[in-house]
Amino acid sequence: MSVVILGTIGATVGWGVVAAVREGRRQNAARAVIERLRRDDPGCTCVYTGAGRASVEAINGARTRRAQFVIALSPSRVVLHPLNQNAPPRAVFAPADLRWFGRPKKYSAGMNEIWLHVEQDGVWTRLVLRLPRAQMESLVRALKEIATPEQVTAYRRRRPYIHAGPLTAAPAAQDMLGAWVLEALRSLYLTPSHLVVLDGTAVMRAIPLEQVQKIAAVRRLDQPGASGLVRFEVDGEALAFALDDYETFAASLAEAARRTLEDPVQWLRKKKKYGEAGEPEDEDE
Repeated sequence: MSVVILGTIGATVGWGVVAAVREGRRQNAARAVIERLRRDDPGCTCVYTGAGRASVEAINGARTRRAQFVIALSPSRVVLHPLNQNAPPRAVFAPADLRWFGRPKKYSAGMNEIWLHVEQDGVWTRLVLRLPRAQMESLVRALKEIATPEQVTAYRRRRPYIHAGPLTAAPAAQDMLGAWVLEALRSLYLTPSHLVVLDGTAVMRAIPLEQVQKIAAVRRLDQPGASGLVRFEVDGEALAFALDDYETFAASLAEAARRTLEDPVQWLRKKKKYGEAGEPEDEDE
């Protein structure tokens, strides 16, 4: 029995030593990356924790595996970098390329997630970052410094944020006889800020939702058995897309567009408000 106990204790101690060595290596790697990022951009704010993970997904394209990261933010650029300082960044973009950011859920004591939507070089990308609460709060503060006032207002609007797609859809227009003529298939990706029309990974059009009006789900009278249409206007321009679950998508589009016109939640207290569970919530809840 004593041999078994001693063996168990030895294995536990050994595992602890290995874990400590690995963590030390990660900390050293992170410091090296941060030093490099700050040399390139002395004014940047860097956020890192060993528990953090991030992935980058090009809509309709490739997606990276979740991995540890350092994120650096400044008025000139945002860099998402792996812990290997010799590896290329996972993402680099200017603040002007940021389209939206938001946390799908309220702050929790454990891990918290935030999504960043970026339109860059004709590709729409979503960054998903997971961080403990303290580091997430630091990241949100840094994002607010580089985001537009409209994006900060959008961040403060109520959840759940609406996302849908990408869904296969065909642009549609009526001919002289009222029949619908469909164009080549595209993808529709609905975000809390934009309706994005894509051809593969290429952004054909990114429509701000506050410009979308007169949304309707329309059955096709010319072909009753065919997919219905989502029809709407953008600054007086009529647009329509044929897709399978057209009624659900039209409802999501209408709700997302309506929310862009809402005022964000405003707390009466300046700093903190306690939620139903007793946990303090920030002003942006």
